[in-house]
Amino acid sequence: MKQQFQEVVLMRILFKQSLVVFWFLWWTFAFLTDFIGGLELLGVTSTPWFDGHNFPFLQKTLAQFGASTAVDVILFVGIILWLFLSTLLFAFASFTPYSQTDRWQKRVDAAFIVSLGLWLAFFLADQTVMNFDLEENHMVQGSFQLLCYLTIYLLPD
Repeated sequence: MKQQFQEVVLMRILFKQSLVVFWFLWWTFAFLTDFIGGLELLGVTSTPWFDGHNFPFLQKTLAQFGASTAVDVILFVGIILWLFLSTLLFAFASFTPYSQTDRWQKRVDAAFIVSLGLWLAFFLADQTVMNFDLEENHMVQGSFQLLCYLTIYLLPD
């Protein structure tokens, strides 16, 4: 009976760690998508297999408000930096041993709070430009991340 309990505890801990690693990988791919897309726009690299359409999409969306290229670039660089910070924080959380519970939890909190802040910024931006298809996509992804964060807290060890 005691061994079964220990196995359940171990599976729950592994599940929590897996959620953090999943989001580390997800934010890494999101960061690389926009970063490499930015490098392509600068002519630094060319990857025919790569879809870096976020900046042109941002420009097209903001054109209806008469936004300058400088505003587009500043917002895009801000997104890339926020993506990088989220990726970095999830990396720190992923590579922190769960046995250091307090440190692990603080790093998980920081990673989720910073990255959820980006989702909130996207929700506001989507509402501002009245792009409800994109808002729905962001809502689903952000809600899933929030659900994962709550799971880490609500699922007992």
